Amino acid sequence: MIDLERLNDHSRQFAHRIFRQWPEWIRNARFDPYEDFEKEALLIEVPRPCDGSKNGLYITTSEWEISIGFGENFHTRFGVSGEPISQDFYDEALTFLQDFVSEEIVVATAYQDQEWLGAWKIDLRTEKLDDVEVEEGVTLKIRSWLGTHDRNLLP
Repeated sequence: MIDLERLNDHSRQFAHRIFRQWPEWIRNARFDPYEDFEKEALLIEVPRPCDGSKNGLYITTSEWEISIGFGENFHTRFGVSGEPISQDFYDEALTFLQDFVSEEIVVATAYQDQEWLGAWKIDLRTEKLDDVEVEEGVTLKIRSWLGTHDRNLLP
């Protein structure tokens, strides 16, 4: 198991908060092996519960921000360089995670001829999947944490 005390200050602060909310995720935590500059950064990789997919959820604290990704092509960042620095970005990241794992937010990824076009989140509290429009020649893959809302949309 990862020694949280060996994380850098930023990573340790976030680790204490995230593992208070999802203590079982600590078994998926390690030092970020992809980070050359910041060896004490945290990486958490949580398999998708519905299929155990290796392209589940990942969370990293490298570069003094928090990046959260899901699947092969979606990620979002909190505390991004150039934005005003505040501790609120920890709360924003945790809120996003809570909304995603409770399936209030899903991820949409657009492809054209197997080529990735972009990815974004859809908030199901304010948007309906039946109202999502798809352009001609585009396939839109909708994925949710538990797979409840998974679907491929065509024009």
